[in-house]
Amino acid sequence: MLNDFWKGLGGKLSERWLAALFSPACLFWLAGAAAWLRGVGWPTVQRLGWAGAAEQWTAGLTGLPVLVQGAAVVGLLLLLTLSGLLLQFFSQPLVRGLEGYWVLLPGPRRRLRERLGRHADADIAALRPLAARPADSLDADALAERGRLARRVRSVPFDPRRRMPTRFGNVLRASEDRVRAHYGLDPVVCWPRLWLLLPDAARTEVLASRRSVHLTAHLWACAVLCCVWSVWTLWAVPLSLAVAATAYRGFLLSAARLHADVVESCFDLYRQQLYGSLRHPLPENPLAEYRAGRRLTTYLSAGSRRPEPLFTDPSSSGAPSGGPPPC
Repeated sequence: MLNDFWKGLGGKLSERWLAALFSPACLFWLAGAAAWLRGVGWPTVQRLGWAGAAEQWTAGLTGLPVLVQGAAVVGLLLLLTLSGLLLQFFSQPLVRGLEGYWVLLPGPRRRLRERLGRHADADIAALRPLAARPADSLDADALAERGRLARRVRSVPFDPRRRMPTRFGNVLRASEDRVRAHYGLDPVVCWPRLWLLLPDAARTEVLASRRSVHLTAHLWACAVLCCVWSVWTLWAVPLSLAVAATAYRGFLLSAARLHADVVESCFDLYRQQLYGSLRHPLPENPLAEYRAGRRLTTYLSAGSRRPEPLFTDPSSSGAPSGGPPPC
């Protein structure tokens, strides 16, 4: 019985080790160890070599009982785990900050939003003549330029009042605006209800894309925090900022676009279930759907005492209560 217990405990610890070793929190502590080695431990390595330096640094542990050594290993794992939990705790405020919700910094927020807005307006102006021409009339360079501009324009809200001070925030805000423009549904209001109606496969995709966003946000945060290791070496500052910039531009924006596409796809495919579950009639055409979506959003956010629309019978696939059965 005890052997099985220790085997199970060892297996769980190994799983924890693997999860901790490949986490952004581990990157932070490894960067600190590297900074300490560069600023403090390097003379010892030059004098004794790597093997001699490692033996000197671990001399205090080798003479300790095995139980104490195991406790030290578990303590290291606990440190990594607690660091990861701390990141998880601040995950939502971190993502909100990266989006640009800076309540206490209205001046920088306004200036950055105006700066990104000027770039977006320039991209829109450059895209219009290319988009107006047939694709077969453009050469390869013009087609590539049109595709590049279209991707950039898609990542920014068209309405200047809706723009955010960061590219990350603009990607997510533009996705919300597309859903609102297509279907009249406000994603902020409707998404919590739609989430409860999604099938398991769709939920899995949403959670995976959201996890990717949070993981890259944690990577960015840990890279920025690595600047504190400049107490041992000044190289920590430029290297940390370079890693943070790479994480933001190379990974976080891509993860945000993927998450936005997945959430939009959920509205594309499953919004009818939202109407059906709330007993609202399904719209018959795109114009009616836009108006019905706005009406449904108002109904969810503020309620309604109007006599229309007539609620439908859930078993009749959208026919009004008391009306004729569907054909």
